[in-house]
Amino acid sequence: MAESLRKDSPYGRCVWHCDNDVVDHQTVIIEFADGSTATHVMTGGVSRPCRSIHIVGTKGEIQGDMEEGCYVIRHPDARKGHIYSEQRIELGVSKDMHGGGDLLLVADFVKVLKGAAPSISSTSLEKSIYGHLIGFAADQSRLEQRTVELQRI
Repeated sequence: MAESLRKDSPYGRCVWHCDNDVVDHQTVIIEFADGSTATHVMTGGVSRPCRSIHIVGTKGEIQGDMEEGCYVIRHPDARKGHIYSEQRIELGVSKDMHGGGDLLLVADFVKVLKGAAPSISSTSLEKSIYGHLIGFAADQSRLEQRTVELQRI
């Protein structure tokens, strides 16, 4: 294996001295058919690699860090002297392949194969395809410097 990486495998090439054109930072704004929007920011080459999420809705927000294995739920608090309420949720996983998500998805998949109902984490094939198409459209948008609209499949 090591010999192959040194001589003939594309995975053994130095990313700084090859034809690699993978983006190292990108911001993607997605507008869905119902008018809701999402922003995905990817930054490579950071000192602390992590995946974080911040969802803002009309009734509050959820913010989390997958490597820390927790998230915080905040709601506006209209009481005098208050700004918001906050609840911290510990997931019991950290530094574990996407905050434990990888292993949980595999476990869910195995349960479905054994006949159990899929969990809320499962998506249909159609939704999974759309997720990938969004990624492809983001790269097309970056390369062509234009907005890309997805067509229904």
